[in-house]
Amino acid sequence: MISGFWFLMIIISLLVLPLLYGMLRDFFGGNTNRFYGDELNKQRKTKREKAYDKAHEKTAKYYERGGNGGGGDL
Repeated sequence: MISGFWFLMIIISLLVLPLLYGMLRDFFGGNTNRFYGDELNKQRKTKREKAYDKAHEKTAKYYERGGNGGGGDL
């Protein structure tokens, strides 16, 4: 009969071996199924960035017209 210690070691090894296999595979470059979501999220703008861009467009149009409403003469 298996002693309690060896039974516990078998249970722990069954839990740890898949994790160890995955870490070694990733370390040596065997993991080709990576998620590159960060590359996709770089193109997405936050609400703050969208509001900044909208305000910047308004001020750019304002200054293209002449800025302070005057005729441009000092």
